[in-house]
Amino acid sequence: MGKGIQARYSRCAPHWEPHLSCTRAFIENHIQPGGRLAILGAGRLLDIDLPKLLPLFSEIHLFDADPSVMPTWRRVSGSAFRERVFPRVSDVTGSLSMWSTGLGRAKKNGELSSYLESLTVNQGLWELESFDGVISLNLIGQIPLYWRDRVLDVAGELSAEEEPALLSSMARLQAAHLDGLRESPKGWSIAITDTEYYTYSVDQSEWEVEPALDGAVLRDFRESRGRRVQSGDSCWLWHLAPQFIESETEGEIHRVEARAWRNST
Repeated sequence: MGKGIQARYSRCAPHWEPHLSCTRAFIENHIQPGGRLAILGAGRLLDIDLPKLLPLFSEIHLFDADPSVMPTWRRVSGSAFRERVFPRVSDVTGSLSMWSTGLGRAKKNGELSSYLESLTVNQGLWELESFDGVISLNLIGQIPLYWRDRVLDVAGELSAEEEPALLSSMARLQAAHLDGLRESPKGWSIAITDTEYYTYSVDQSEWEVEPALDGAVLRDFRESRGRRVQSGDSCWLWHLAPQFIESETEGEIHRVEARAWRNST
């Protein structure tokens, strides 16, 4: 998926730049310099200006599940790589590998629905460490899609009972990631996420709209829940796949929202 994102960026770079500029600006306006920083979903560093962040923190840990990002991390970090910039190629949920091991057996035994309902989310490695600040880049909405793809690869078409069980497990992944962002950092956290997906056609006035987040997770994302919110409503549109570049019949736009929290203590 990481390589697919890079390929899409190469095709659509001018259309992505407003989104990337908004993301970088939000981060630069809400970080609190000092200490150890974790960047979750760092990818190919399109969303962040790593050289600008480097002088502000004693350590920066880059997390992503895609090992092909390593050359980019090394090149952009320069001499700071492995001295103050630490690569962390891992699943930030801490759960997907474990969850995946039982999928085939559960489907074979006709127990996939109950298996999906029984799954609980582990803490990710980043939650077990003492980071002063954490930035999550487009992960709250994306993490469940990785899991959905794994389930469909194993199970194929889902039954009427299995479909809601899958959606429930996806919502738990979203909720757990959001909880971790607001509870584990010592000082502050930033989350940037898709909240809605829009599909359009230039010859039609109505857009198709699909939620990117579970309803309860979206409400929770927009509330403080004991944390002091550094920013109010911050949102923008990301023209992800303009019509006629990837598809002659339709294009795709995402609504993106950003929040910054800090400890009330």
